Amino acid sequence: MNVYRRLAISAVAAIVSVGAAVVSVGASDQESEPRTQSTPTSPGAVWTLDAADVVGNEFATFADPVGARFGEKVGGVIEAGEILVTEVGVTNQETQEFDKSELVGIDASTGDVRWTTSAQGISNCSTSLLGALLLCTGGHDVVAVNTADGTVTRHPTEWEIFSVATDGADIYVMEGAIDGYTTRIHRGTLDNPDSRWSLTMEETYVGMQPYGDMIEFVGGVGVTNFLSSTAVFDAETGEIISSFGVPDCVRARSVRGTDVHFVLGRHCSDLFEYRTDVVDIRGRVLGTVDAEAYQRVTIDAPAEQDDPVLLNGNAFDPSTGRKIWSCAEDEYGCLYTGDVAIVGNVVLAGGAPALDLHTGAQAWPATVEPLPVTPEVLHDDAVWLSDLGEIVAIDPSTGSRRKPVSVEGLLGNTEGLSEEIDLFAVRDGVVVLNEARINVIR
Repeated sequence: MNVYRRLAISAVAAIVSVGAAVVSVGASDQESEPRTQSTPTSPGAVWTLDAADVVGNEFATFADPVGARFGEKVGGVIEAGEILVTEVGVTNQETQEFDKSELVGIDASTGDVRWTTSAQGISNCSTSLLGALLLCTGGHDVVAVNTADGTVTRHPTEWEIFSVATDGADIYVMEGAIDGYTTRIHRGTLDNPDSRWSLTMEETYVGMQPYGDMIEFVGGVGVTNFLSSTAVFDAETGEIISSFGVPDCVRARSVRGTDVHFVLGRHCSDLFEYRTDVVDIRGRVLGTVDAEAYQRVTIDAPAEQDDPVLLNGNAFDPSTGRKIWSCAEDEYGCLYTGDVAIVGNVVLAGGAPALDLHTGAQAWPATVEPLPVTPEVLHDDAVWLSDLGEIVAIDPSTGSRRKPVSVEGLLGNTEGLSEEIDLFAVRDGVVVLNEARINVIR
């Protein structure tokens, strides 16, 4: 679980006050007594829930309430303590729009539907929570959904809101003109969202489809996510700490403890640009290669925060920028120039042997098969991935595998397209889902 989510879950809901300008919408009778029927538990799952059973429509599907978080994949959940929140609805075949949609609160331990509430006029929810409140946008409104019972309150503003987030104490509203280049961020309360400070940023392009988590909080700083640039600001003062934009570009980023590491291409508009740096939130260069590198660190969880950083098959000492080791090349070249995962003292990559983070030596016995793909989920001291129609949990230090779980058994016939599913680590297990069905496995 990331830093700002831990802060949010531990925050006290009573810090939120509701003023006279707030419009409150209670749960309807149907929402108080959800229409869900029991979904039989899939083989290997702790519990299972079908979208069709939530709303009583065989054509219903789940949607990600954060929006656009997973590219072509549309299912998703937000963890809110003991509740998982998702969206469910039916696609209008004439307009291809997702309508008749509802937000759904699911008991994370049992899969029981605790509440449903209309999602009309609600979009772009944040994965960070203010106590028990899920924050979303609603045109000019900041929308707060109580994850305990689904009650919705709307807090009107005069802004065109792109995104709203929280550090667990205050809210942060990002607003501006759609498809414009000037963006403002305000910090305050639900009743007075700019009471703390306001920040104006130029040359920021949001695009026509803004989505949630455009602001993330790590170690006391906020990190913005624009199409054109990335900025880091001091959450307490609103002061810009660093900004990465033209002529450079942020190609990837990962959270490591209380820091964020950015893979930064230099002079990206130059066809002959051959330098990439990995930098921290203050722009300090931690490692550099004379190459175009697009490497993602899908899991950045070393034993210590100041352990080596990886870039394009090279390991660097982040305190000095000194290269420690480079991966050996075979007939296919270095297999660590793509996505990698760092777990403890081990580096993992799809199709490549596990390496020791500090030395580059092989970390697993030669008899242990490499991972088929780079893992993106870490839960219960294991990495989880989908491989040949199975969900597999693997000990990152030894490569030993737990008993796999069939994807088709969990989700029904996916026609062998395991890439059409998503995995999420939550407190109670690993969520395995597609548009039609949600499972939790352990």
